[in-house]
Amino acid sequence: MKKSISFFCGIMVIFMLMLQSISYGLGNSYTGVQNYEALYKNCSFSDIKNHWAKKSIYKMSALSVIRGMGDSKFYPDKKLTKEEAIILLIRLMGLEDEAQMVGEKLMRELDTGKYTIFSPYDYWIDGYIKVAKSKNIITREELSKILNLSEGQKERIEQAVAEKMDVYMKDPYLTEEQTQNIEIALRKKIERSYTWGQAATREQIAIWVGRMLEIKPIHGEYLQEIYTLRDWKNIKPSYIAMVEAIMKKGIIKGDNKGYFKPKAYITLAEMAAILDKASEQMLIKRGFKIIMGSVENIDTFVTSEQDIVSTKFIGVQNRVFTINNEDHSYTQLVSKESDIDTFDRGFLVYKNGYIGLPKDIRINDYIKYFINEQGEVLFVEVEY
Repeated sequence: MKKSISFFCGIMVIFMLMLQSISYGLGNSYTGVQNYEALYKNCSFSDIKNHWAKKSIYKMSALSVIRGMGDSKFYPDKKLTKEEAIILLIRLMGLEDEAQMVGEKLMRELDTGKYTIFSPYDYWIDGYIKVAKSKNIITREELSKILNLSEGQKERIEQAVAEKMDVYMKDPYLTEEQTQNIEIALRKKIERSYTWGQAATREQIAIWVGRMLEIKPIHGEYLQEIYTLRDWKNIKPSYIAMVEAIMKKGIIKGDNKGYFKPKAYITLAEMAAILDKASEQMLIKRGFKIIMGSVENIDTFVTSEQDIVSTKFIGVQNRVFTINNEDHSYTQLVSKESDIDTFDRGFLVYKNGYIGLPKDIRINDYIKYFINEQGEVLFVEVEY
């Protein structure tokens, strides 16, 4: 009897939605993603609530480009390293899976006894760099320059390795091979802190972002923006044409005093703002749909869904948002709340300076919504 009632209720809900679809002339319907609650937790940084770049940070986090440091903090004013910059660009390109798999193939697991020297990050970073090189984000010349160490740096690296090895040398349970492997791993980690672990400069970021977007450099009489900078002569000559193009796109600009500061470091917050400005072009290239429209109607109702594992019928709270798009077409965005992960689907919402969930959307909100390659709604930005 209960199954019959559930079936009847389900049919009625579908019938009501069909009537609504006919009345609105609806086109596509997009449901949220399953991992939206994890995304929400990853976006809940405790140190950006009053930061000037919080909108960009939240947006890039919602799109899985930016992640925190594991302690609910983002550290927005921390210097961005070269390796962090490459990782962020690869994520925005949608190539993180590929980079990690390449890193796993490149890795050589070392027996270091009971000690863990390399984290998954240490193995993956080589994959990110290799993919960045294959996509022409980094040139061979740049790679060589980053990896070049002075004699002084080499001496400091060896000194640091020797100091850290003191602890391991006193462990009687380590074999000679394990001790040697620990030394190899430590040297590689410390070496990387002198190469890829160094701060990225503004001109480097401008070039890498331009290459990621495949922006055509601008030369000759069309060079105009660059000459508005008081310090344009400090930019590396071979970078000037791309910096001009990036400035024309509005992705990176000089400061309010007319300085570009090409050799200055960049913060995580500044990088978030740059990625935000570059993101829509890259996401569309990846197959995302980015649409704007007004919320005309919100329906909430409960459906009964059968769990495949337990065979029990589960109540699922549905929210259906009817959007009147800029082109006068209609779309539905659907979120579902359930204790069963299979039925629990939603998306992140940025509204009034805060990151939230579908329940925060109201009728007449004017929104920009992001549909991923799988046809799922991932993020909604309430414009006003």
